[in-house]
Amino acid sequence: MFRPFVFLIIVIGALSLYLLDPEVSSAQQESIASKHVRLLVPAERGSLGREVIGDIERFYLFINRLTGSSLPDKISITVKWEISESRCLWREASITVGMNQPAAAANLSAFLFHSAAREIARMGLLGLSDGAQREDTVFLFEGMIEILVHEFDYSSRQLEAAWAVSKLLDEMQRLGLASQRSWSTFSDGTCCYRNAAPGITFLTTFRELQTRDRPLKLFEALKKKSLAASMSEAFNASPAELESIWLKRVREYSIVDEITTVPEDAPQLRKTTFSPDKGKPGEDLQVHLFIDDRARNLLPNCIFVKDERTGRLMQAQESVEEGIEFLMTTFSIDPDCPPGQYGYQVIVIDEVGNLRRWKGFYTVAGQ
Repeated sequence: MFRPFVFLIIVIGALSLYLLDPEVSSAQQESIASKHVRLLVPAERGSLGREVIGDIERFYLFINRLTGSSLPDKISITVKWEISESRCLWREASITVGMNQPAAAANLSAFLFHSAAREIARMGLLGLSDGAQREDTVFLFEGMIEILVHEFDYSSRQLEAAWAVSKLLDEMQRLGLASQRSWSTFSDGTCCYRNAAPGITFLTTFRELQTRDRPLKLFEALKKKSLAASMSEAFNASPAELESIWLKRVREYSIVDEITTVPEDAPQLRKTTFSPDKGKPGEDLQVHLFIDDRARNLLPNCIFVKDERTGRLMQAQESVEEGIEFLMTTFSIDPDCPPGQYGYQVIVIDEVGNLRRWKGFYTVAGQ
């Protein structure tokens, strides 16, 4: 026999479970559309989507014009707070933007626009090259994406520090076509300022020496040719000649003490400590760096420390002691190192191109 009261309890219980299910609740999305872009954001983030949709639409038009209408007529962008990575599915005209990053919290709208713009630029380059992003070409995609995004919003100054990063990578013997073509090894699969810098400086070199649209000819050539053949066709020189020109420019670059793009976000060195306080011949000396990073966009792979005594250049590592976070590198003291004071440099570049260089000294005690 039908019992309405029991049935109502069952329905209410099922509905409660439905609403409490995180998979279901996270799926409550608002669709915000422009002529060519549909932005899907969590319902509670609708105002954020409405804030950026106009700029995203304008960027779509900018990329579509530059790449010869290579973008799909309509693209869908899904914004997710539970993932950190962004990705582009070119053939499906679909982009996913991951917001689970420290830098996103500092400026939601700027982070969302930049991340979405990067993937729209990638989609345009994929259309122009017929999907030619692969292990040996990713560094070019990453470099060109950043050039296009910053050209759109007149923030190309944020790319200047890429020359400093490239010069430091060259000193570490991590710069050159062979290194950059092995993208997985070079980048550890991470898209960031440090890893985009070689592509930025390579393409900028030939934009300046030839014409601004010449790099896009390279991507167009990748449709049917290998990377080497595409480079030769686009730039009228062999890859070896192109590499030589590029590396010469990088090596001629003089790293300055400061580049400021977003002053309020520039990293600040709060203090430096050593463990032990003084180095000893034949032992290691740890350098601990405490850096204020208000925008939370300074990555360890763009913190370089140079021991002026040996000339050795290293990248800092994240470390934690007693709940306190800091960045660390290690100086190895030679067994025959004379006692005295020795200099070192710290060079940091954040994800918006702020650069700071600090100098200091460490002490080596006698035996």
